[in-house]
Formats: sequence, C-alpha cells, structure tokens
Amino acid sequence: MVEMSSAQGGSQRRSPTGRVLMAVARRWPTGLGLAFMVFNVLGLEDGRDAALVVFLAALIYLATAVTGRPEVVWPLFGASVVAVAVLRVLGLAPWPGLVGGAVCVAVVGLAAGLAKKPALVAAQVPAMLVFGAASVAALSLSPAAGGWLVAAGLVGHAVLDVVLWLRNKVVARSMAEFCAALDLTLGVAIVVLTVST
Repeated sequence: MVEMSSAQGGSQRRSPTGRVLMAVARRWPTGLGLAFMVFNVLGLEDGRDAALVVFLAALIYLATAVTGRPEVVWPLFGASVVAVAVLRVLGLAPWPGLVGGAVCVAVVGLAAGLAKKPALVAAQVPAMLVFGAASVAALSLSPAAGGWLVAAGLVGHAVLDVVLWLRNKVVARSMAEFCAALDLTLGVAIVVLTVST
C-alpha cells in the first residue's frame, strides 16, 4: 500500500516537461502520421503524386475488414510500404498490381459475406470503390484538377479515420489516428501546393 502511494506521488510530482513528454509519447501515431506526411510532401511534384496514399489507405482498410481482425492493419501497412518501395526500385508501376489486388480483396470480402457485416465494416467496400476510383481518375487529370481530387480523397479518408477512431472499429485505433494525421495534413499540403502553382 505504501509503495502504491509512493508511485502515485511520483507521477503527481512529474515536472511540466515530463507531463508534456508523456502526452507526446501517448500520441505516437499522430507523430508518425505527421512524419509520413513530411516524407510524402518532400517528393511531390504535384498533388497527383499522392494518389497512391489514398488508394493504399482504402485498400489496407478493406483488407483489414475482410480479415475481421483490426490488429492486422499494421502488418498490412508495413507490407504495402515495402511492396511499393520494391516496385519503385525495380522501376515498375505499382498501379496495375494495386488495382488488381483491390478487386481481388473486394471479391473475396463480398464472397465471405462482408456486405452483411456491421455498417462500418461493410462500408469498406464502397469506400474502396470511391477512394480507389478517385485515385486512379486523378492520374489522368491535369495537375490542378488531379491535385484537388487527391486532396478531396485524403480529407474524405481523414473523416473516415476519425469515425473509425471514435467507434474503435475496423482497424486498430492507433492506425486510425496515424492515418487521420497523415491524410488531413497531406490533403491540406496538396491544397496549398495546388493553389500556389
């Protein structure tokens, strides 16, 4: 009992800096999302370059919904980052494989009864369709129009992230937080980039 009081007293005596550091540590997904945003912005020629981010976000969420296990979202995210990096090193376009993969995952999900699952889980199929179509369509538009479409897709996916975070459904909460930070700030950065060019 005395030890518990001592431990509690220690946490109450934590310095303001210590409290700030603990709060920041608890928000590691937000920090990681912002780091990924910076990484993506550094390579942008125009907003269409971030179409892949929108597509992958929707595909990873759909694949996670199909498994019915929110915790697999991080391994799926890691695998997608590695796969895209390998394709780029090899000089291969990722789009044919991604579109084919999305179609396969959607078909498997629908065959497994994904449409009959709770609303937020079932919604990942139309979300993939909308975000995927917007991503692919943006590639064929002018830099300005494509940039606006990608920015809208990112902000739209950020809204989905917030809903999933609040409801603690479909994907791990840490991924929803990470993705919300990445999507929203990258979407805003693309708006700024598009307006300034």
